[in-house]
Amino acid sequence: MHKVPRNEHYQRDIKNILELNRSVLLALGVWPKFDGDKSICEKINKFLRISISYFLLYFSLVPGALYWIFEKRARARLRTIPIMLYGFMSLGKYYSLIIYESQIRRCLKHLEEDWRNVNGMNARKVMLESARTGKRLVIISAVFLYSSGITLRTILPLSKGKIVTPENITIRPLPYPTHSLLFDAQSSPIYEVVFVMHCLSGLVTMSISVSICGLIIIFVTHTCGQLKVLIDLIKDLVEKKQRDEYKVNKKLAIIVDHQTRIRSFLQLVESTLQQMCFIEITGVTVIICVLCYCILMEWENSNALALCSYFMALSGMIINMLMFCYTGEQLITQAEKVAVTSCELEWYRLPDNKARGIILVMIASNMPTKITAGKLFDLSFRTFGDAEKLAITCNELKWYHFQAGTRIYHIDDYV
Repeated sequence: MHKVPRNEHYQRDIKNILELNRSVLLALGVWPKFDGDKSICEKINKFLRISISYFLLYFSLVPGALYWIFEKRARARLRTIPIMLYGFMSLGKYYSLIIYESQIRRCLKHLEEDWRNVNGMNARKVMLESARTGKRLVIISAVFLYSSGITLRTILPLSKGKIVTPENITIRPLPYPTHSLLFDAQSSPIYEVVFVMHCLSGLVTMSISVSICGLIIIFVTHTCGQLKVLIDLIKDLVEKKQRDEYKVNKKLAIIVDHQTRIRSFLQLVESTLQQMCFIEITGVTVIICVLCYCILMEWENSNALALCSYFMALSGMIINMLMFCYTGEQLITQAEKVAVTSCELEWYRLPDNKARGIILVMIASNMPTKITAGKLFDLSFRTFGDAEKLAITCNELKWYHFQAGTRIYHIDDYV
């Protein structure tokens, strides 16, 4: 028999929380279907969305890779590294989204069950507060990623205008580096078609980043809400009004079950998203290092337009990494609060034979609760700080060259 939900508003709560994530994942064709098998039309629709997304990604990556391989100027090749690396990162993350669709479905079902079984208005209020925080973080991440992506892919290329080479050849800038081996991207109407395709490809790459960032934020903030509920349950264990043996047993069972569900959910989330998080953290760290290097080079040449484009890309990368690390830091902080609450619990107010049960709660509460990227990096402020320090350290050498008047890649200054 179907279990009656304790929270009659759970469907509305779930819909409100996952609204943005669902829209983005649906557009990419990787939103998991909860109930029943897909119909033929749904399977065709899903296949077409995935095929179009892959086509747009490869449409930019293949000519861009050819450009990087055949380009002889060192500075020109260096400039293409961030956008090429981000494209390959998006390809890997999109593949991971597809192959881990069933596990994402399990995570979403687990989240739905937690909302359906919320016990009491206070617990629902606590979870809603965490959910609103997560939704705001997803919106902030999406705004920064899409705005920086749109600016880099449309406004800045168009603002450069046409370039006339010494050989009297007119070159119109494209959002993505393109080699002419496959087609002549400068002739009309091929140029206009390629420009639009590059913009759509940028939209796909930004959507992939937004979807993964949104999933990790929603899942981690949901866990933070569950930990806050756990704190209330632990505090409620030693209430004076309800200290008889039966009620204490019942409360202990609820606490243990709640702790178990939280840890199983975190393990499922980490096994599902750890590869995507690893790609994101390591790739973005490398991109930030290269972008900082490019900014220093363009600062030397006083190229305001290039500086603007690099700063926009850098801000989007930093904000995206910050959202990952901030949510991970919130999880660690909330888990520490649970550990402190369990250690400060007035266990002596319980019957002697029941006070021993608190020991297991304390042990479980003091176990590390965090989420990692590929089991190598914790998502925390420390990881964020280490990444930024690495970017600064990698560019100190270039800065010393500036101070000493040394020029690097001087042959390519005209690029």
